[in-house]
Amino acid sequence: MIDDNVFQKLEELTKKVNTLLETLQNNPKFQSPWIDKEETMRILKCSERTLQYLRDSGKLHFTNPLGGSKFFYLRKEVMTLFEANFNGDLSDKN
Repeated sequence: MIDDNVFQKLEELTKKVNTLLETLQNNPKFQSPWIDKEETMRILKCSERTLQYLRDSGKLHFTNPLGGSKFFYLRKEVMTLFEANFNGDLSDKN
């Protein structure tokens, strides 16, 4: 039978790991510079079709490392685009 002290230590360690993970996830310094399509659409509040338009028009650069349907976008560029178009209108303003 395992001592209750072991369970207590394990619980303390689990809490510390969870705290560390939360800190890392919320710190831009430790976030990946690349984000996927779903995260990009969430940030820009746009549809998949609008995201495709942004790629096709060169307004948003991307990478497709596996050659499939999985696109990745630079987080910094997505945030810049969001801040420039905070009203949700990502179309040309000519």
